[in-house]
Amino acid sequence: MASELHKILILHGHGQSAEIIKPKTRYVREVFRTLSDDIQFEFQFLSGVLPAYPDEDDNKDQKVWGHGEPEHDKIRGLEKSLEHIFNTLDEDGPFSGIIGFSSGAAMAAIVASLLEKRKTLCGIPWKARHLKLRFVICLSGFQLGNKCYEAFYYPKIATPTFHTFGTLDETVTPAQTAGLAKQCAYAYSFGFFGGHYVPQSKEYMSFRQSLERFLKKVLGMPAQVHESCAGIDVVGEKDKAQRAISSFSYVPHGVPTGIEVLAR
Repeated sequence: MASELHKILILHGHGQSAEIIKPKTRYVREVFRTLSDDIQFEFQFLSGVLPAYPDEDDNKDQKVWGHGEPEHDKIRGLEKSLEHIFNTLDEDGPFSGIIGFSSGAAMAAIVASLLEKRKTLCGIPWKARHLKLRFVICLSGFQLGNKCYEAFYYPKIATPTFHTFGTLDETVTPAQTAGLAKQCAYAYSFGFFGGHYVPQSKEYMSFRQSLERFLKKVLGMPAQVHESCAGIDVVGEKDKAQRAISSFSYVPHGVPTGIEVLAR
C-alpha cells in the first residue's frame, strides 16, 4: 500500500533564503518525519524574489518578501512576492501546508487567506488554481497592520494554524504573534522562554509534543478541523509565561483553551 504524500512549502524570514532557512527548520521537519509510517512528507524551500538590499550586487542569500514597516506601511513588492508563491504552488503542487518563519509566516497566513477567499483582495489580483491548504505553521509570525490589508484577516482565516513565539522575542513580540493568531479561527500556539528563533534544544520536546497534537488533528480530519485544535502551550519561566498568555485572549467562545504553563 502506497504511503500518503504531503508536500510542504517553507518560507524564510527577512534577509534570508531557502538555503539559510533549511537548517533552521531541521527540528520542525523532524516532527513530521516521525508522525506515521503511512504518511510521507516532502519539503520544498522557496527563496523570495526581492533583494534585501537592492543597491548591493552580492546578496543572493538575502531576500525579503516586501519592503516597509509591517505594523503600519503599505508593503512594497508584496504583490510580486505573492505571485511568486502562487506560481510555485500551482506549478509544483499540490501542497498540503506552508511553514513560515517571521515575515515568511506573515506571508503564509496571507496565502492561506487568499486560497480560502479566492478573489482579489487588498489590491492583489486573484490568479491561482491551487486549492486551500490543510494547515499553516507560523513561526514567530505577525499580521500586516496597514488598514489596506484588513481584508486578508476578515473574515478570520479558517485554515488551521500553529503559532510559535518566544517570550523574550523583541523582533516579533508575543503581542504581535497574538495579533495574527486572533485573526485565525482555529489557532494553536506554543510559547517558549527564548527569542527570535525556531524552538529547539531545551524547549524542543515540549514543542514537538504540541506540534504533533496539532498535526495529528489536522491531518486526521480532512474535511474540517475540530474545535479542540485551538489552545496555547507556554514553556519557560512561569511569570513570563503568564504574561505572554495574557496576550493570547483570542480563543473563540466555547472552545477549550488548552492552556498549559510548563514552568521551570
